[in-house]
Amino acid sequence: MDRIVLTGVHANGTHGVLEFEHERAQPFVVDATLYMDLTAAGASDDLNDTVDYGRAAKEIVAVIEGEHADLIEHLAQRIADRLLTMPPVCQVDVTVHKPHAPITVPFDDVAVSITRMRRNPAGETETESHARQSGRQERPHHAVIAIGGNQGDTAGILRDAVRRIDALDGTQVTGVSPLYRTAAWGMADGTPDFLNAVVEITTTLTAHELLNGLQGIERDHGRTRETHWSSRTLDLDIIDYDGIESEDSELTLPHPRAWQRAFVLVPWAALNPNADLPGMHGGPVGELADGLLGEADEPPVERIASDWLSGELQAQHRQSAQPVTAPTSAGEAAVSHEAAGSQRAAETQTGTANASDTADDLQTRPAVISMESTDTDAENLFREAIVAIDGIPGNQVEGISPLYHVGNFDGPDSMSAVIQIRTKLGPRELIKALGVIESMHGKAVDLDLVDMRGVAINEPDCRVPWPSAGKRAVVLAPWMDMDPNATLGGEPVPFLLAMAQDAGRVGMLTDAWILGTGANQ
Repeated sequence: MDRIVLTGVHANGTHGVLEFEHERAQPFVVDATLYMDLTAAGASDDLNDTVDYGRAAKEIVAVIEGEHADLIEHLAQRIADRLLTMPPVCQVDVTVHKPHAPITVPFDDVAVSITRMRRNPAGETETESHARQSGRQERPHHAVIAIGGNQGDTAGILRDAVRRIDALDGTQVTGVSPLYRTAAWGMADGTPDFLNAVVEITTTLTAHELLNGLQGIERDHGRTRETHWSSRTLDLDIIDYDGIESEDSELTLPHPRAWQRAFVLVPWAALNPNADLPGMHGGPVGELADGLLGEADEPPVERIASDWLSGELQAQHRQSAQPVTAPTSAGEAAVSHEAAGSQRAAETQTGTANASDTADDLQTRPAVISMESTDTDAENLFREAIVAIDGIPGNQVEGISPLYHVGNFDGPDSMSAVIQIRTKLGPRELIKALGVIESMHGKAVDLDLVDMRGVAINEPDCRVPWPSAGKRAVVLAPWMDMDPNATLGGEPVPFLLAMAQDAGRVGMLTDAWILGTGANQ
């Protein structure tokens, strides 16, 4: 069949799934091939026997500049529909390029190509229906998983479980609580204590697919389910999945006994002080935990360590762990002797900040910290820095990005990552603490406070948000992977990344590096 080809038709449009793409126009490029019989035009030399390709180009531009589309698949479909209204066109190939797509790895182009024929009176073709189905994007779900056990190398088994959860298809671990110990009350004398933690994830798996994946991990660690109230090597329970309430016989949501379990609520509150348990017995997790801690028949919950993912538990953790007996604020454990000692050391190292710079004792703020290093052992340096940051009283690590490689033109390549914390420190206090941690590692790792919610300071010793962060893909790419909805200075991080000049120099290495399975393994 004869054809007319249009290549590289440019226009700006507001198309894309992310929120900023609904408002800010970005460039799109379209290639179109129009199929028809050109025999008459070849003989007559008459425009009426062919297609005015100038008009075809204007039709393409009109669609790009017109109504918003989430998917470029849908944008391509609308362009094809418009071109097929132009006789004698009977078939079209349309390719839509999105050169500034917010992708966190180096790329040259993103394009969707479709082929469509003129519609008959019966409506859409099977090809069109299939294309729309395959073009749908899976919405990520949020889930909370309680992990525990009391047989074998329990801490090692729990570490492996976190790694295995993160490795499930479409799943990303976004937060891991400190590790807690609970006495095996109601069981035979001599039954080993349980170790417990809570993990938050995002996943494209359905709730039942996630359950099947977790049960597979349990089986791999020798878990059997003959009895409910018994010792076990590994227990993985879905506590919450998108806030859904369901009485499904295979999976009740939220977990029907979570509201009665301090060994679930206390770690969850430590990980996310603003968490809510849905359902009839639900409510703010911190308040539910506080209520249980006051009951005489409730087993004590002991905080063992915050750095348990980085290696074996140290003896001092076991010796200094203190029961959670009196909440200092909703969902927070009483400070242990170990934490108090760490606090005194931190105060000695960082000095005393002005009162106006210190967050209220009961107030915590989210903050984002970037890490970059050219050291060959950067991956381990980052792990150690995260443990040190999390160990500062008033800090809790909430999210850790994948590990990124950065190609540098004027020096050695580097690695980068971003973490999100919740902190009671003011910006100057936190910056000073980061400086202490840098010094502890001989300045081999660069730690920068990128952003802190509700804080805007531009002074020589304290600039928040960090002024250059919005132009550096080394910060933006891992941050976007950690939190696609993040903003910096009022601008969406994915939009800033799409505009960053160094976007082509960064690439993701691994999203499981924090568990010791990174690029250096």
